[in-house]
Amino acid sequence: MKSFMLIAFFVFGQGVRAETIGDGIHSIVRGKDGEPHLVKMNSGEVKFIEQNEGHKLAAFERKLMANKSMSVSGVQNKFQLQPEASYEPTIVPDEQIPEIFKRMNPYMRRKSECSDRAHVWAYDEFQKSGIKSQKAFLMLTDTYIKRTRYKWWFHVAPMYTTASGKKIVMDYQFLDRPVTFTEWKNFLVFSKRECVTDFKFNDYDAGADQTQDCYTKHEPMYYYIPQDIGAFENGRQITGWSVSGVNAARSRAFFQGSL
Repeated sequence: MKSFMLIAFFVFGQGVRAETIGDGIHSIVRGKDGEPHLVKMNSGEVKFIEQNEGHKLAAFERKLMANKSMSVSGVQNKFQLQPEASYEPTIVPDEQIPEIFKRMNPYMRRKSECSDRAHVWAYDEFQKSGIKSQKAFLMLTDTYIKRTRYKWWFHVAPMYTTASGKKIVMDYQFLDRPVTFTEWKNFLVFSKRECVTDFKFNDYDAGADQTQDCYTKHEPMYYYIPQDIGAFENGRQITGWSVSGVNAARSRAFFQGSL
């Protein structure tokens, strides 16, 4: 059942939540030779604009130009709360993994964004147990998005490192158990091809290698959206939580549940 829900969610899409920083336009990829144009939202959603819908494309391009002055870095600066030279995730005993999964807030709104859910889940576990998790980011290439009509260009979920060396992803929205990072990736990428891991987000964002299907990064739990990875590459590191940011994510993603 959850497999069907995942496919329906990602392939056929969902509505857009109330306006937040995540709803801005991240980028626009113009299609060639009859291909659709892709409008990538900061939330991860992809809107497909057909070649005969030039008026729609023009409207999105105007909005993108108007929003360029709203730099994401302005939001990131408030996250720099706890100086931290390097980030080391907590090593979790393997037997504790099921307990962490059971503690995850299950009261998700029908329409919510992965970045909001992941942020709250990671923060709540840190507050309860002191465990420092990571975020598993999956980013798809434009060619894969067009080929599969995928409605999202990225997905993110909390990830934990176990004493046995496993990377375990917890995506309570779509999976009823903790899974390895590879299982999670294969669940999302229908081709099950390996993803590129050694890359810079800014290179991915500029087009990267379109013969690939996907790119993945493992980042500190503080990172909210992929643009935060690019900000780090540009010298702006996120080193702590913004409680107001977590609370805003909680109100958007969950209808119940608190610490």
